[in-house]
Amino acid sequence: MKNKLLVLILFGTFAVYSAKSQTSETDSIFVKLDSTFVSITDELEESSQGRIKINQSKDISEALTIHSAANFKNPKIAGYRVCIFRDNKQNSRAVALQTKHDFKSAYPDIPVYLDYKTPYFYLYAGDFRTKEQAEKFKREISLIYPKSWIVSEPKINLPSL
Repeated sequence: MKNKLLVLILFGTFAVYSAKSQTSETDSIFVKLDSTFVSITDELEESSQGRIKINQSKDISEALTIHSAANFKNPKIAGYRVCIFRDNKQNSRAVALQTKHDFKSAYPDIPVYLDYKTPYFYLYAGDFRTKEQAEKFKREISLIYPKSWIVSEPKINLPSL
């Protein structure tokens, strides 16, 4: 009996929200390309290959607009970097800066990040979306930086595609 009541309540809730989303106003979701916003829904509806009608709740459009705006202000994702240096000696900062300079000379297209976490200086290289990409790069530099290792980063800069 309880299961039937639960199913009835869930079905009723689903039916109410489905009906509400079908009767609400249609709003456009905007995506920022470079410095301009482009409406995805307008682009789809005006497609030369056919006509698409998008019905959605105004709340969904507002939530997506807020989410998109927040992501464009801080375009970072979880990813991986390769740690090429770690030391805590007295001259560690100078050695890290020299290692950074040498690395940038050898790999000018790969970003390098110097970090200090007490008591160590770290030097990280790259912005990799996948661990496989980081592994490939680590193998590439293994002769020059044999003690390097891969670290997971909660926020990396968006790498170019």
